[in-house]
Amino acid sequence: MVAYATRVPAGFPGTVSRSDSLTITQEIIDSGTPPTAFGKPVKMVSGKVQPVASGDAGSVTYGWAVKPFPAQSSTNTLGGATPPTSGILDVLRRGYIAAALTLGTAAKNGQVYVVTTAGGTVVVGDVVTAASPAGGGTGVAVTGSFFTGPADANGVVEIAHNI
Repeated sequence: MVAYATRVPAGFPGTVSRSDSLTITQEIIDSGTPPTAFGKPVKMVSGKVQPVASGDAGSVTYGWAVKPFPAQSSTNTLGGATPPTSGILDVLRRGYIAAALTLGTAAKNGQVYVVTTAGGTVVVGDVVTAASPAGGGTGVAVTGSFFTGPADANGVVEIAHNI
């Protein structure tokens, strides 16, 4: 049994972290450009969801890709599932979600940024804490998304979206 001396883990990327105030919608995946990871922002294009792409503005964000629960997979590691490439995807429109923080130090009420120009150690879609992450690339502020505190030991943060 693991003893947590200071803090329990924040969760797995894409998991809803609080169930008291949330809105999740089921949206059709654009099979030509499907989201590649849970816990990443997605946009709506012609009625279908896609990942945020290079050059997008933060205002195009429709919500966050939610990992379904319960779900089991014999091919993915614990917490390492990938979204389907077609069909339906749960999208968090309002609420709290766990996400992997790629670069930076998150702080309570700090603005969430998503990388839209890859460079150095970051790729398009990574969650960071600044418009000019230290690892390179460029990020844009995700409209309505803020960190609720620092990342846990695994680099997972909780994000409040449209709260």
